[in-house]
Amino acid sequence: MSAEHVYRVASSGWLHCHGHQVEEVPAWPRLTHSALVVLDMDDVYTDVWRFEGKTEYAAALVEKRVRTQGLVEGAAHVVVHRLVKLPGGFQVFFSAISLDLWQRCTQWAKEQDDHCLVMMAGGLLCDGVASGGARIVLTQRRLMCFVQSEEGMVFGSTQALGSGPSAMASAAQVLTSNHSALLTRLGAEAVEWGTLWSMQPADVDTCLAAVRSVAGGAPVVMHAQEMTLASERVHTVMPALARKAAGRHALNPSLERVAWRAERWVAPITVVTALVGIVLAIVGVLVGQLADQQRNAGMNQRAELETLQSRIQAVSSVEAPQKLLPVAEFSRTLDEGARHDPVAFMAVLKAASNKDIRIQRVRLETTNSLGGAQPSKKAFRVDGVVAPGASASVTRWVSQMAAAGWTLRAVDPTFTLPGSFSYELVANAAAPGNVKP
Repeated sequence: MSAEHVYRVASSGWLHCHGHQVEEVPAWPRLTHSALVVLDMDDVYTDVWRFEGKTEYAAALVEKRVRTQGLVEGAAHVVVHRLVKLPGGFQVFFSAISLDLWQRCTQWAKEQDDHCLVMMAGGLLCDGVASGGARIVLTQRRLMCFVQSEEGMVFGSTQALGSGPSAMASAAQVLTSNHSALLTRLGAEAVEWGTLWSMQPADVDTCLAAVRSVAGGAPVVMHAQEMTLASERVHTVMPALARKAAGRHALNPSLERVAWRAERWVAPITVVTALVGIVLAIVGVLVGQLADQQRNAGMNQRAELETLQSRIQAVSSVEAPQKLLPVAEFSRTLDEGARHDPVAFMAVLKAASNKDIRIQRVRLETTNSLGGAQPSKKAFRVDGVVAPGASASVTRWVSQMAAAGWTLRAVDPTFTLPGSFSYELVANAAAPGNVKP
């Protein structure tokens, strides 16, 4: 169901469509609501013509030919529904109405309190039809066909002469026969069928059967809304087509069309804004809960850290029992003695010294560590002499002793002989340091 107010202006009078109801209304009513007005009149001339020249003169060229051929009584106004450029010229699908009717429609639309868009049945017929497609509509006893192919546009229209079913069948046969080759080539899936306005279901069935016979199958049927006019049933796709085509085919100035379209965007935008607000509120609550959880977790971790620090401080402040101090000192002495075993050290020293190095003296001394920044430690002092020209042997000897687990520090040589050197060697486990040859 549509909340749109749609007015059908026919030669027989005005009809107001709203919801599922249709009612007759006086011509040129005073409206208090937004409305779509469709001119579906028998005396409107509609066709497709081809011209040579520039497309900007299309309306003027059509109006001149309409006036010359007397297709419209009196002065005419031309409404261009679609224009297609072709090699050497262009095609134009148009409707021509009397200038008096056109002026009255535009003036009446401007005087209404709300948006009032006026369009013609020809605009609804071609709206949305792409290249390689066709649309056939039935409006009362008139059958109209619009086709657009690679060769250009084609339009056809027939009027049933009489009120019986045979008259409608003859009209449908004439229309489909005139365009049978083109409709057959396009295929049923490219043909749309719509009941623009009809109160005779038998007419709809008759026309559909004629279309199926030339299209080679059932066409795509647009959904027709069922309305009530007095005690009769009306089948129409006019409200749906009018809503869809209003933005492109309304005869009103572009500013009025934009305002009408913008008004219809308000409700969807309001809904979207409300949904976004709800989503943001939910996200805010979730983020707040997550922040609370993280804050609680941080407080728990801080409490655990404070407890752990207090335990560490309590343990570090405990003094060793006095009776255990002699035992600890004895253990430390044994450890240093094991790491500074002279026999083991001499074996390592002998393995690292080659023929170019002669060890002069080895002493176990107490040193103030490397640089004196740490407590006194045990260290071996090694005095030696390197053969002339073999200084590389000293570097190799230092590397081998360091690899064996000793930290070496060069000191002033004890002897004054050429090639003399002296080093303090400390076990790495006791006093790690950098090797310095």
